[in-house]
Amino acid sequence: MERIILSLIILFVYAVEVVCFSFGDPLCSSHDSLALLQFKHSLNATGDHQYDCPNYFYAKTTSWNTSSMDCCRWDGVICDSFTGHVIGLDLSCSRLEGTIHPNSSLFQLRHLQTLDLSSNNFSGSQFPQGIGQLVSLTHLNLSYCWFKGRIPLGMSHLSNLVSLDLSDNYYPFVHLSQDVFNMLFQNLTKLELLSLSHLNISSSIPMNLSFSSSLRYLNLDNTYLQGDLPKNIFLLPNLETLRLSGNYLTVSLPEFNWSSSTHSLRELDLSFNNVSGGILNSLGTTTLKALKILRLSGCNFAGPFPEFIGNLSQITQLDLSDNYLDGKIPDVFSNLQMLTSLSLKNNNFTGPFPSSLVNLTNLQVLRLRNNSLSGTLPEFKTNSIEILDLSRNQFSGPIPRSLRHLLNLTVVFLGQNKLSGEIGAEMFSSMTNLQYLDLSNSGLSWSGNINTTFPLLYYLGLGSCRVKDFPDFIFNSKKLWILDLSENEIHGQFPKWFGSFGDLVNLNLSHNYLTSLDHLPWATMMILDLQSNSLTGPLPSPICTSTSLYIINLSYNNLSAEIPNCLFTFSRLVVLDLRANNFHGPIPNKFPKNSGLVHISLSKNQLEGSIPTSLVNCTSLKVLDLGNNKIQSTFPPWLETLQELEALILKSNRFYGPIVAFKTKSPFPNMRIFDLSDNSFSGSLPMEVLKGFKAMMYMDAHKSGLEYYVEETINFGISSYDVLYRGLYVESMILVMKNQETKFNKILKIFTTIDLSRNKFEGEIPKFIGNLNSLLLLNLSHNNLTGQIPVEMRNMSTLEALDLSFNHLTGKIPVELASLTFLAVLNLSYNHLVGPIPQSNQFNTFQNDSYFGNSDLCGLPLSNECGHHKSSSVPVEQEEDEPSFLSEMTWQSVLIGYGSGLTFGFGIAYLIYLFERPRWFIDSFETITHEMIYIVQRARKRRRRNFHRRRH
Repeated sequence: MERIILSLIILFVYAVEVVCFSFGDPLCSSHDSLALLQFKHSLNATGDHQYDCPNYFYAKTTSWNTSSMDCCRWDGVICDSFTGHVIGLDLSCSRLEGTIHPNSSLFQLRHLQTLDLSSNNFSGSQFPQGIGQLVSLTHLNLSYCWFKGRIPLGMSHLSNLVSLDLSDNYYPFVHLSQDVFNMLFQNLTKLELLSLSHLNISSSIPMNLSFSSSLRYLNLDNTYLQGDLPKNIFLLPNLETLRLSGNYLTVSLPEFNWSSSTHSLRELDLSFNNVSGGILNSLGTTTLKALKILRLSGCNFAGPFPEFIGNLSQITQLDLSDNYLDGKIPDVFSNLQMLTSLSLKNNNFTGPFPSSLVNLTNLQVLRLRNNSLSGTLPEFKTNSIEILDLSRNQFSGPIPRSLRHLLNLTVVFLGQNKLSGEIGAEMFSSMTNLQYLDLSNSGLSWSGNINTTFPLLYYLGLGSCRVKDFPDFIFNSKKLWILDLSENEIHGQFPKWFGSFGDLVNLNLSHNYLTSLDHLPWATMMILDLQSNSLTGPLPSPICTSTSLYIINLSYNNLSAEIPNCLFTFSRLVVLDLRANNFHGPIPNKFPKNSGLVHISLSKNQLEGSIPTSLVNCTSLKVLDLGNNKIQSTFPPWLETLQELEALILKSNRFYGPIVAFKTKSPFPNMRIFDLSDNSFSGSLPMEVLKGFKAMMYMDAHKSGLEYYVEETINFGISSYDVLYRGLYVESMILVMKNQETKFNKILKIFTTIDLSRNKFEGEIPKFIGNLNSLLLLNLSHNNLTGQIPVEMRNMSTLEALDLSFNHLTGKIPVELASLTFLAVLNLSYNHLVGPIPQSNQFNTFQNDSYFGNSDLCGLPLSNECGHHKSSSVPVEQEEDEPSFLSEMTWQSVLIGYGSGLTFGFGIAYLIYLFERPRWFIDSFETITHEMIYIVQRARKRRRRNFHRRRH
């Protein structure tokens, strides 16, 4: 029946064609119209809004029907005016979904010259394998189509192509092999535009590759290219745009006298590659009079600001961010009157604000964030600025009065400075387009409320601005997504109208004096931080209606009763921090299958029972902190199934019994913090477990710079503006030293510790422990260990703190331990050690209390001279209850000020560096690298000073 109907349609179309051609007015060929109809019926046209589509986009294929078989009149179809063949097809943003099969009727349109399927959703489809059949194509756009699979070799047969855009199908979905990549350049000699960004190429570019001399636009951003970039690419005579950012390329400019010619290059983007440091000097001697856009961010440039920039009179966009440039920013901008965007963020610039910037009448974007600029802010003489980011500097003094006249501002970030004075909503009341405002930790005080509204406000950050109440204007900010009022002076309850927010997803009101959880917009909440308030009583039942929560931090309050079951059943929850409350009862055994939890912290409560077995469903779990509770159980061997676990903290509970061998050969391969201290574990040390700690071995393979434990990112896609780092979720550690608790932030991933102190472990310390050569801290104190200190511990080359005190160890201190040159803290007190104390390297810096209670030890720093026995004056019995400096440590994860950001990363980063014994220095929230260098220098100076002092 269908064949009969199709035949009738063909006859009808043929008859219409005959009639129309007889009158000299050609219509769409029957062959092409049927091919288009079949293509339409093979897909759905019900997709959602796709990227880069206008708000009014629609399904163009809805106009394709048999009531009008003249396909030349259908939306998106272009026909040849003489033959009636379809030569152009524009179905971009047409809500298309489905699969394009290799035998799709689309490939029957052999006269097709232009094809645009961009910004549709073909996520279930392989890359169209029949595309090489359309040999007449001159323009092909398949960007943002979400294809998967490999790009076929047939693509290189389209030798007539002038423009080819396959970009943003996104790695790893679409792969372009090196062979096909090379053939594209070899065969497509007419190419003027080629865009392959975000494809997976993962290969090098052959040095002898011939690029089309017609090429004007080349975009290879984020394609995983590697190796040396062929220099001849810079010599293409017609090249206007070159984008290579986000690859692994080694880039240097050719040895060519560019100054002898006028180059056509208008846009150059080499960001985040291995760019030769001399490239700045080369560009400085190059005639690039046409250059309008220069992006060199993340290229590891160091040294002063390149002053040749002042000669680029046509430049409109300049990005030198994320480098190591330093010194003052010279006033070279007076000649750059065309400049619309300047980004110098994340460098080491010092000195005042460049005064010549305030006169640039076209400047729309100014980002100077995260430098060390100082002095007062100037008065702006231009009102063109739309994005102003001066945060994370050292600016001081009042806000410039001219700020209120920058009426076009949409983004204002002034946080993390040393400004002074009061500021209120009236300063911004004329900015009708304001979307993002951050004054957190700026030094400014927020004053009063006025009758104004900010209808487009997405983000408000007033952390640590001495705010005493909720600003009234946020009641009318119906689009508000992110609100940070942390570290202020807000008392009492949330106002009743607060629960009416329709879009609020991130709320940070930590470190205030709130007393109730009522009137919160639970339905939309994704991130909730109310730590360190005065919340009391049980959790309200409406919290169970919040199915969108990613992060919950209610730590350091006075909440009580049992923990509601629902908190453990949220499918999207990643972080749950209820630390330091008064919750009691068992931990609900309600963890669902495929739970997304990465961090669980329930320490410092009154929880009882055992660890729930459903925790095995949390296969992504990296941090489990149950310390300081009343959990009574043996060590659960099924925890070995949590292979991603990096920190396990069970300290100060009522665990007992031996830790039996696990079934898994290498349990906990990613473990970095293992704390079972202050329990009643017995038997021998759990070496079968410790043997699985691969992250504590093979130092070179696991030291990864400043990486963080959890590197996943939640991007809520509020805007494309670069307003990152507005509030990272950061976990850190608490150290309790001599009963004084201190919170620290950002502990680096390279930090590793094992704390088994204050238990009932017995037997010898196994020789295997020397294999843990990436371990920084080892605490086995307050146990019943016997035997000698293993000589193999000399292999623990990164060890910085070792506590074996209050055991029954015998024999000599191995002289080989003197090779542990990073060892800054040592406690061997109250054992039965004998013989001389090693007298070299670090051992020359340790004081008497490292050896108390070992009556047969001799040599410096003790008064016992070797060969002249003299008993220790302090008996063991008097010191047995004195805690050692390491046994008092508490490893606890702390959720701090993730604040309000447009991109939320949540990470755990662990660093401890000892620098004045027995105190511990932890890196601050700010620049970690410089602080580490400073700490190492201080530690070395202190050890050197102690060494010379003892010698004299």
